[in-house]
Parts: sequence; structure tokens; C-alpha cells
Amino acid sequence: MRLVLTENLTPEMTLARNVYKMGCVYLKAGQRNISKYSERLKDLGVDYVYIHDEASEGIEIPEVVSEGTRHKCQDVLRETFTTIENNSPIDVNMFKTPVNTLMNEIMYNNDVQVSLTDISSMDEYTFGHSVSTAVYSLIIGQELKLPKEQLQELAMGAILHDVGKVRLDSRVLFKETKLTDAEFEQIRKHPEYSFEILKYCRNLSNDAKMISFTHHERLDGTGYPRHLKGDQLPLFSRIVAVADVYDALSTNRCYRNAWPVNKVVDFLTKLSGTELDNEMVAALIKKVAIFPNGTEVKLSDGSFALVVSQNAQMPFRPVVRVIRDADMMPIRPYTIDLIKDLNITIVASQMELEMEEEDQKKIVI
Repeated sequence: MRLVLTENLTPEMTLARNVYKMGCVYLKAGQRNISKYSERLKDLGVDYVYIHDEASEGIEIPEVVSEGTRHKCQDVLRETFTTIENNSPIDVNMFKTPVNTLMNEIMYNNDVQVSLTDISSMDEYTFGHSVSTAVYSLIIGQELKLPKEQLQELAMGAILHDVGKVRLDSRVLFKETKLTDAEFEQIRKHPEYSFEILKYCRNLSNDAKMISFTHHERLDGTGYPRHLKGDQLPLFSRIVAVADVYDALSTNRCYRNAWPVNKVVDFLTKLSGTELDNEMVAALIKKVAIFPNGTEVKLSDGSFALVVSQNAQMPFRPVVRVIRDADMMPIRPYTIDLIKDLNITIVASQMELEMEEEDQKKIVI
């Protein structure tokens, strides 16, 4: 299995994971000749899909959270947003079962290097982002050895942290061009809207509610809405701030493409100790796959390879399967464990290569 840019699909490729639209399976895993759907997928905002082909045979992409659990959480969120739009009170008890399942799967898969790549359509972004933020928050919380009761509160608050976006103008929220100052100020109101919605919810702790209000605050006081700093920021807010930034940058948005994981990690490291909490950043970086299984990378000898598996003790040096030479020509595949062969390094990730290719096209045009 591997991750492929939608526009690079070819007739011999078979879809390896479901593609969803509005909570329903749009294309089912096992669909052959997936290339005939490439235009439709791009129209949906699906830039990548997981496929099976000969080059990726035997490559497994472990899931820290199952596809079914992720989409169950998204379904409950979707229902909650509809409830809010209808000005009806929300029932947070709806989240208890899916959130507990989420926690149990993360705890069971504690040794897995996390590689969440959501291939849902663009209109699912808000729901997918909320669930992924909860997953990353739980991973950080688990690394901090928080007790199960706190993890549950953390997950509940994280999955609901953006409910206030339901009150924003969708034309502004999903605008593909640069926001005006007035539009940006509107977006910055969503933490207050979220807290207003959650503050009267029964069965949701105050610590969980405060996540919605403070997840955009920063240690140095540069965040919003209240410019809190340092010790004024609760533990849960410090955790969710890191999880929120990580997922926002590593996921496609309506106004920009996702960043490669290695670039996101570099960015978080730069913010660590100033805007973001050192301990929380370190906890997340320890658990993510810098170069996820099934993605293509360029090696220092010029060849191209698929990532086969991770070396947790040295995340920048996974096991790879070389599939193309420096001239991009297919070759007989062979495997290199980069933790053993120190003469070879990864010089670029799949997304970095595609970004370079896109930049070159713009120059030609």
C-alpha cells in the first residue's frame, strides 16, 4: 500500500482505503482502475489516495485509530453541528462511547508511530480536523502519563474545541484567497463562540470546556482571544495547542496544501519554548512518523524509494524500498535499512518533491 497524488493515478492501481464524502463511502477500497475517478476526486478536494500496486506490495500502514472509529466520531460531530445550527442543546454524552473507543485504540497501539492521512473530501475538513486533534492530544497526554480520567476529559474537550465555527460565515471560513483584516477578526472569534456553546453543557468538565476558549493562546502572549501567557495557560490548552497546529499544517486546507510531516516537525520545533510548550512538542514528535509508511522519498544517491517501516529510535532513518533510479526509471526493487546504511540519507519527502514539481511548472508557464 502507498499514498499517491490523485493526478498521478494509473489504470493498474487499485484503491486501498475508502474515500468518504459527507460521512458516506464515496469510493470503496478494492475499486480497480482508480485512475478513471481522478478528475472527480480532485473536484472533491481529495488530493491523495491510498492504493495497492506491484511496487508497494507488502507495505503496511499501521493505524493508531481505525477508520471506523474516526468516522464514528465524525458522524457524532456532524450531528452535533446540526443540533447547534438548530439552536438546540447538545448532548455531550453522545461522545462518550466513540471517545472511549478512540482512547482504547490509542492505548492499545501505543508502540505505533502515528501516520494519520485523512483522504476524505474537502467538505469534511472541520470534522476530520477535530477528530485528528483529539487523537494527537491523546497521544501527547499518554506520553505525559495522564490518568485515564484526565485523558477522557482531554479527548472530550479536544474533539469539541472548534464547535464555534458553526457560527462563522462559511464564505469566510472556506475562503481560498487571503482574508481581509475584518474577515480574520471574524475567524478569531470562534474560540469565544465555542466556549459560549459548551459552557452550559452538563457532563463536560470545566477543564474540557476551557480548551475551546484557550487553544489559540500562546506561551509568549501572542495568541488570542485574551493574550494569556505562561502559567496562565492550563495543561489541556498547552496540549491541544500543539495538536491543533500539527494537524492544521499537515492537512490540506482550502487556501493551501498540506505541509510534509518533516516540515511541520521543523516548524513545531522552532515554536517550542516560545509559543508552544517544549514538553508537549517533544511528546508529539516522539510519536509521529516523520516519513510515513507508503510515502515516496528521494535518497541522497539520487534514487527514489517507498518507506516500508519505521525505526522508532531514529525516525529520520526508516527502512525503504528503492523503486526508481536517479533518472526516474523503474528498477528491480531492493530494500535499505537506513539505520544500518549510514551512507544514504533521505533528502526530500514525497510532498516536497511534488511542491518542487509544481513550482517548476509555474516557472515554465
